[in-house]
Amino acid sequence: MNFKQLTILTFFVVAFTSSYVNAQDNRCENYDAVISNLYSSIETLNVKKLKSINEYLKLRCADNNIETHLLFSGLTIADAENDRSNIELIRDKITASQILDKDNPRFAWHLYVLAQSWFWDAKPDKAVSLLSEYKSYFIGQPKNSIEVRALSLIGGYFNNAKSSLEKEKSSYFEKAEIKANEIGDPELKLYVNFRKGGEAFPNSNTDSVSEFKRKKDKWMNMLDSVQPSVTKAEVLLFWGYLEVEEKQKNLSALQEAIEILLEFGVTRTVIDGSMLYIELLKRYGEAAKVESIIKKLINDHGASLDGYQRKQLYGWLFELSESQERYEDALKYKDEYYLSLIAKDDNTQKKLDELLLEYKVEEQKTASKMLKQSLQLIELEKENEKQKNHILILFVVTLSVAVLLLSIIIYRSQKSKNELQKLAMIDSLTGVWNRRAITLKAFQELAIAQREGHSLTILLADLDNFKSVNDIYGHDVGDIVLKTFANIASDNIRAKDQFGRWGGEEWLFIMPATSVEDAKNLFNRLSNKLSEVKIGDLSNITFSMGAVELVNDRNTDLNLLIKEADKQLYVAKETGKNKVSFVSM
Repeated sequence: MNFKQLTILTFFVVAFTSSYVNAQDNRCENYDAVISNLYSSIETLNVKKLKSINEYLKLRCADNNIETHLLFSGLTIADAENDRSNIELIRDKITASQILDKDNPRFAWHLYVLAQSWFWDAKPDKAVSLLSEYKSYFIGQPKNSIEVRALSLIGGYFNNAKSSLEKEKSSYFEKAEIKANEIGDPELKLYVNFRKGGEAFPNSNTDSVSEFKRKKDKWMNMLDSVQPSVTKAEVLLFWGYLEVEEKQKNLSALQEAIEILLEFGVTRTVIDGSMLYIELLKRYGEAAKVESIIKKLINDHGASLDGYQRKQLYGWLFELSESQERYEDALKYKDEYYLSLIAKDDNTQKKLDELLLEYKVEEQKTASKMLKQSLQLIELEKENEKQKNHILILFVVTLSVAVLLLSIIIYRSQKSKNELQKLAMIDSLTGVWNRRAITLKAFQELAIAQREGHSLTILLADLDNFKSVNDIYGHDVGDIVLKTFANIASDNIRAKDQFGRWGGEEWLFIMPATSVEDAKNLFNRLSNKLSEVKIGDLSNITFSMGAVELVNDRNTDLNLLIKEADKQLYVAKETGKNKVSFVSM
């Protein structure tokens, strides 16, 4: 064999060997185990792991029938990351291809993913409709952990459904609980108990001391037995939100939950948890920590924020800057907010004009405050010059007197500031929340109801014939009537309800997790108490009330709800007064 022949032979051997090695590197190994691992990751919502498996399947197993698996894993990932365009695209594809098949061995996973997707979109009616259609699949006992989760999901949805399905919830939870105990996985048992929820959670407002401790100990034992998981994180978020523990432990629970969710890649719940954490910090008076946390949240997850979250976060930054008289920062945050809206939304020209008009108004307000602040600084500088001369004279007399005077100045300044902050939120006549404060409370409770899928009832009350009371008995008696109504209302609402003076003789009630039946009961209690009041010659004081219950329309805003409550108040007035009119949305 000559040199030329040897060279050609060597080339073919190398080429063949290289092709073989590449083929070995790209082959799809343990396909069934990989698919099993994929659905396990879907079940436990391990998004980071799920992404890795998806890449492996696309790279090495494209010749297998992987399209259905990728659709449901893709929907899980899109839901977890709040990827709006992909969520709707994948759901439409699943619906159009009609791939939900009860004979498919992965049917329970598919149904679970699709139902949970509707729930995350705050559309429980869609989830209930879907689960109702396929509930016959779950007539027997659950066979595995995913069916346990699906049964818990069904029980949870049917618990809130306005239909006969509500009666079936106990049987689903019972079957899920029996199988979870049989499997023995602590995380699965925690999942079932969490979905069951309701009266199982400790509540310091309604539980006796011993009952509260018993429930608390039970949940603590369950949490301690579970390794980091999305279920554990969700329970910890709820735990912190309920404020079961003292301040620092509540904050620690939320921090731990957020860290777990970051590890699993569940961006949507990371954002929700961070919003709760910020709200708790504000409630506890730790505003100093809030600004850096909000800026980091916007920087890390800005693309995944929805419109409400974006507005809330920038609103907090603006509010914080204003409260600290950092008006330039306040204006900067307003700039960033409107720029982010323009970049994120494809607004119509009309909407854009509205935003720009609002921006100009806010800019003028802030500029006015900055000018006022500058004038105040000039006056302060003049005053400081005078005070320096006095202090120098006083310093000659005695240093201790100067220190004392300075302490008095600081004390009075802080006291005045605290009083002004309090007065800004309180109605001066009745001592209850004023319009600004009760509006803020309403926004917060609506956001929680929309996020958690709870009901919310908003009530607008108006004292009947109040103008006549002022005209006949005088404004002093009218003021006593207003104070009396405020005291009666404050004494007869629950601890979690909010109540404030909306204006004149109008009052706004915010009642979380409350039906219109509860609203009627509140009206009756207040009406009975008010009927017993006698002020001089004035008696038989009555009021009318309009109520709206938020049940299905999760995308509505506060203004629409209050307008609807006002319409119902008008109905109550026009049909005889001294009554309540209500509607559900």
